[in-house]
Amino acid sequence: MTADDPTPRPGSTFVGREAPGAPSDSRVGESSPTIGDDDLTTISASPPLDLQTAYSGLQPRDLGRALVGHRIDDVVLEEFVGGGGMGAVLRGRDTVLHRTVAVKVLSTYQAGDEETAKRFRMEARSAARLDHPCIARVYYVGEDRGLRYIIFEYIEGINVRDLVAQSGPLTIGDTLSYSLQISDALTHAWHRNVVHRDIKPSNILITADGQAKLVDMGLARLHEVEQPLGADGDLTATGMTIGTFDYIAPEQARSPRDADTRSDIYSLGCTMFYMLTGRPPFPGGTPLQKLLSHQGDAPPSLVELRPDIPPALSAVVGRMLAKQPEQRYQTPADLTTALLKLSDQLGVVRPGLATTLVPALPKRTTFLERNLPWIAPVVLLIGGVLAMALFWESDEPTTNFEDTPLTTPELPGAGDLENRGDGAL
Repeated sequence: MTADDPTPRPGSTFVGREAPGAPSDSRVGESSPTIGDDDLTTISASPPLDLQTAYSGLQPRDLGRALVGHRIDDVVLEEFVGGGGMGAVLRGRDTVLHRTVAVKVLSTYQAGDEETAKRFRMEARSAARLDHPCIARVYYVGEDRGLRYIIFEYIEGINVRDLVAQSGPLTIGDTLSYSLQISDALTHAWHRNVVHRDIKPSNILITADGQAKLVDMGLARLHEVEQPLGADGDLTATGMTIGTFDYIAPEQARSPRDADTRSDIYSLGCTMFYMLTGRPPFPGGTPLQKLLSHQGDAPPSLVELRPDIPPALSAVVGRMLAKQPEQRYQTPADLTTALLKLSDQLGVVRPGLATTLVPALPKRTTFLERNLPWIAPVVLLIGGVLAMALFWESDEPTTNFEDTPLTTPELPGAGDLENRGDGAL
C-alpha cells in the first residue's frame, strides 16, 4: 500500500483501525482517534536518530504516523494502524525472524509519567503471563533510543465493532462462537489472576477462519494475593475511571480496584448485546448518563429488539448484565459451561476451545447407556445362576433302567450251607 493508493487491504485491521462509518468506543480516560486513509504512509529510508528527542511530546496518533519507516531494534515499522491511551500501534517487519509483528510504542508525551510507565510495564507483564490461541501473544518487551515498546502477535482480521458496522448484527451462531472463544480466553486469564478490564467490540478481532482474538491488555490488572491495594499490581490512574463508557461494569466505574473477573463477564455481556443488536445496552446520552444507566437502569429486552433471539440466550446475557457481581456468573468457566449448554440446545456448532480446565458437558446418552450400571450386574447374576445350574446337572449320576437287565439274586443252596460247617450257622 502506498500514499498514492490509500485503499485499505480487505480484512486487514488491528487495534484502533476503524472502518468507514464505524462507531467509536468512548474510553474513559483514554483517547481513541479515528484512523483515516491518509494515515497509511509509504516507508521511508531514514537514518537512525534519537527518537524520543525527535518526537518528544507527540500524541499517539502523531507519534504513530511519524514512526513509519523507522526501525526499533530489529523491527522496521511499516504502517500505523491505531493509537489511543498509552501509545501507538504499528505493523512492523521483524528483520531477524522474518515475520510480521505488531509494535506498541509508549507515547512520548507520557514517557516521563511514572504512573503511565508502570501501567505500560504491567501490560507487558500481564500479557506475557498468558498463552492462549484466543489472546494476542507478546513476543518481546524493550526500550530503544528512549522509546518503550512491546512486540506482539500481528493479527490479520477485523474487529467486532467494524464487522457489525459493515454487515449489521451477527447471527446467533457467530455470536455464540465468538463469545465462547473469548470466555475461554478469560478463563485462561482468570486462572493466571489477570483481569482484562476493557472487554469491548473493538478489542475482539475475528480472523478469516472465524477465530476470535482478544487484544489490548493495556488496562489489565494482576490480582496478586500478597500485594495490598495500591501496590504495583494495582495500577490505576489517580482520579481516573478506567474502562469504556458503553461496556464498563458498575463496580468498575465506581472504583477500578473493585474490578475482578466478574467485571469482565459484565463487559462481555454488553459486547454480546452489541453483537446481537448492533448497539450497546445504553447507547444514548453523555458519558455520565451512560455510567448512571449502567449503575441503575435495566437493559432493554433483547427479544423485543430482535424477536428471533431465543429466550434462553436472552436469559444468559441478562445474567451477565446483572448489576450486582454476586448475581452474575461467578467465573468465566461457569459462563463457558452455560454457553456450551446453550449451543447444544440451539444446535450451534461448538468452536474448538483450548482451556482444558473447563469441564466438558456430558453428551446425550441412550437408554442402554443410562441404565447400564444396574443392567450389567443383573445380567451377570442371571448368567452365573444358569452356569451353576448346568454345572450341577452335568455332575449328577444317572441310571438308565431300560438298558439294565433285570436279574434275580441267586440264593445259596443247601449244599453250600452244609459245607460251611457249624460255624456258619
